[in-house]
Amino acid sequence: MSEISNASEASVNTANLALKWSEAGLPVSTQFNDPYFSLKNGLAETDYVFIQHNQLRERWATWQGPFCVIETGFGTGLNFLATWRAFQQSNRQRSQQESAEENDLWLHFTSIEKYPLSKEQLTQALALWPELADLTQTLLEQYPHLTAGFHHLRWPEQRISLTLIFADVHDALKELTGPVHAWYLDGFSPAKNPEMWTDELYQQMRHLSRNPHPGKEASVATFTAASQVRRGLQGAGFKVHNPEGFGGKRHMLAGVYHAQCGPEQPPYFQQEPWLIAPNPRGSREVTVIGAGLAGCHSARSLAEAGFKVTLIDALGIAQCASGNPQGGLYVKLAADDKATHTDFYLEAYELALCSVKAQLGDGDEQNLGWQSCGVMQLASSEKEAARQAQFIAIRQPPSALIEVRDSGLFYPQAGWVAPARLCEALVQHPNIRFEQAELTSLNPTGRDDAPWQLCFASGEQRSASTVVIATAWQAKELLTDAYLPVKNIRGQLTYLDATSAPAMPHVLCANSYMAPPIAGQLCLGATYNLNDSNTELRDSDHQTNLDHLKEFGDEWQLMATHNKIVGGRVGFRCTTPDYLPMVGPLADTRPFAKAFKQLSKNSKQIPQVEAPLIPGLFVNIGHGSRGLVSAPLCAEILTDLITGRSSCVSRTILEAVLPVRFLVRDIARRKVPNDHYD
Repeated sequence: MSEISNASEASVNTANLALKWSEAGLPVSTQFNDPYFSLKNGLAETDYVFIQHNQLRERWATWQGPFCVIETGFGTGLNFLATWRAFQQSNRQRSQQESAEENDLWLHFTSIEKYPLSKEQLTQALALWPELADLTQTLLEQYPHLTAGFHHLRWPEQRISLTLIFADVHDALKELTGPVHAWYLDGFSPAKNPEMWTDELYQQMRHLSRNPHPGKEASVATFTAASQVRRGLQGAGFKVHNPEGFGGKRHMLAGVYHAQCGPEQPPYFQQEPWLIAPNPRGSREVTVIGAGLAGCHSARSLAEAGFKVTLIDALGIAQCASGNPQGGLYVKLAADDKATHTDFYLEAYELALCSVKAQLGDGDEQNLGWQSCGVMQLASSEKEAARQAQFIAIRQPPSALIEVRDSGLFYPQAGWVAPARLCEALVQHPNIRFEQAELTSLNPTGRDDAPWQLCFASGEQRSASTVVIATAWQAKELLTDAYLPVKNIRGQLTYLDATSAPAMPHVLCANSYMAPPIAGQLCLGATYNLNDSNTELRDSDHQTNLDHLKEFGDEWQLMATHNKIVGGRVGFRCTTPDYLPMVGPLADTRPFAKAFKQLSKNSKQIPQVEAPLIPGLFVNIGHGSRGLVSAPLCAEILTDLITGRSSCVSRTILEAVLPVRFLVRDIARRKVPNDHYD
């Protein structure tokens, strides 16, 4: 469990009260008695200190791949917006000299803020910079709720993403996995905010700045020239100099990371070697197998990152479980005993809302792709009511995110989505080519440039550099040697004639869900049948769904006896033992078990060796019944791993969704067969 997950929304939000406005309209922290930016020209100061002294424009002119910035102190967002504007200018210049295929530069900006401002306060502060008005509005449209943890925002058409972390800087840095190419050390001055400027900060910087790729060393810049900061950076391995400061200040600090400047360095990989992504491959082509929600989101995220994606499915787009007519876009959040689950799904939920709006537009009543009508999660039993109360007491979410009502929890921004329409929208991208074909086997070639051979039912064979398997539980049939402890759970939907149905403004959820009617029918379900591969509709399962109507109220129970069943649908969910998705590279099972056999004797004694991962092979599976929420974030995690971007999720969450986690756990529990160690 991460230290961030224990912080409540209230502990993040109360700091907003410690803010005042100067006569000139500048925001000033009363807690630190310091303005958020320069009294002379905050925008010019940002450009001078952070953009110029990290040499961003010069580096971006020739940089290939993701460029990752970490900032300590988001504040008003001015540094981020100024960097965004400079990045736009650099990209425009490069577009005049290079084709889109030649320029794969992507800016990923990570910013940590312990005391985040509200959207209203950001709006007021940034109004001082009318030249940033368009970017400000774009940022505010996605600015997250003030809940502790990671929040991922993205603008793929501009090749930029932002991970906002509302947490203490020391806790947040422990949860980052790198890489980092430029540091913005902002925040209030060391004299007024000594809790931030500590040896722990500099050692975390050293840890994250180690980069095995020559020519991509981390730089650092900060407005302060305090001797303690200079010594801290030097001790962390940065070669530091003192250029002239901005606006009459005598000096500032800037530098570049050089390992030989600091203490002796441990290996590059972190405590868990399997957290280190494989080196990005040279090819800009990816093959995605499976065109459900996971596959279509994966294809879209990779395409937006500049990859040429071939999306393959034997049946077509969204023909299996993702073909249901309606699905609830919401999350059933766990209480404290499953904090990692809740952290993952809260971040995933915010991103999913942004994603569905980007693909299908505003969810008004006329939209047949999705409707933002709200979701009512009913407290249908005493046990469920107690669980909801425990969650609210621990997390204290803002009412705009989750509203507490007498009957349960209401998600005002949520609603229902037609998964097939969403999948069709996702694949509408010039970098995605869909192909309906049946893949029968996937075989290693032994070649570094194209390690995989795809064999099809038609007899065709082709090679591939990077392959993503997104075929849910059927991944086990294709990857017979992989360690994939997934299972399929049959689910049956029931379609009811909606004539004379009670008014239904929201999606209702209890032990089943029901969405407002479309095309004159209600969608109700779905059943849970483990180890059941029957694809035929069953009257008994229809009855199970009808029996659940009583959870929604007497009028709905009465309707079950009067309204005709007009159809249904059977699908199969893919679930994992811990009910979190599996996304990322696969371990080479036997070499991995042999390399980490020591875990079977002491699970805390992790061998510091390179993790044997299979080159060019990734999965995105195990979403269960939550794919509408989890698939967009997992697609971003996948793209981070393939491109080498810094992760958009915490280290704790990354470790919790990597496929290798089950192999690691079973080695530690001595459940892996002995012949795997030979």
